[in-house]
Formats: sequence, C-alpha cells, structure tokens
Amino acid sequence: MKKNCNLRPLLLLLLPLMLLSCHREMVVNPIESTKLLNGTWKITKALRNGTDLTNRFDFSGFKIAFQDSTYTLDSLVPFPVSENGAFHLDDPKYPFKLFLKAGTSEYKELNMEYPISGGVRNIIISFSPGCSSNTYQYTLQKVN
Repeated sequence: MKKNCNLRPLLLLLLPLMLLSCHREMVVNPIESTKLLNGTWKITKALRNGTDLTNRFDFSGFKIAFQDSTYTLDSLVPFPVSENGAFHLDDPKYPFKLFLKAGTSEYKELNMEYPISGGVRNIIISFSPGCSSNTYQYTLQKVN
C-alpha cells in the first residue's frame, strides 16, 4: 500500500507534463506539379496486342511534337490521328487520358501513363485504331 502512495504524487506530476507536451503538427500536402508534354517525343517501344513490334518496324522516323495545346506529327505509323491538330489532358496534374483532335474530326481518347523509368520521363499511350481486336501501346521518350 505504501508503494502506491509513493507513486501517486509522481503520476499526478507527470500527467500534466504529458498533456502539455502534446501539440498539433501542421500537415502540409505535397504540391503536385502540372505535367507538361511540351517538346518532341519519339517511340522507343511499340506493342500490338502485347507483341513487341519495336524491331519489326522502323519507328525512327516518327516524332510527335507537343507545344501548348497543339501537336504536329512527323512520319506516319499506326496512330489514332493522321494529321496535325489540338490536344488536351483529362487532368493536368494526374493525367490518365490524352485527347487528340485532327482538323475538324472528333477528339480521339487515348489511355495514358506518365512514368519515370531509368531516370527518364516516358509517356505510354494505349489505343485501338478502329478494330477492337487490335490494341497498340507506344512508349514515348522526349528527344533532347
């Protein structure tokens, strides 16, 4: 019983100190930057229905240049659009869709990923050129 009596004043002293030591931390949300596509991009990997086409077809001539809200194409490969036009993203900070519009046609919707691989920013676009049994996936890297 005497042990409990000795602990009681100590606990009464520690309790207010513990309560006063608590403070709220300011939580700062990280700021996500807007993803900019500006620049010229080339195909570094091409898949059709999961099969790698990169070495079967010469993609070296294909380039797509994004500037502000327009794009221009160099050389043609299987692609959802065949002429220069306008583009926009579904969300500039977390893009999952790329919309391309050539001339007066409707916007074409492409699935998009924006990963960094090996320290280099990539764009991965997926689309079906019309026949739903054929799907293409291009990995694009910025040309320096």
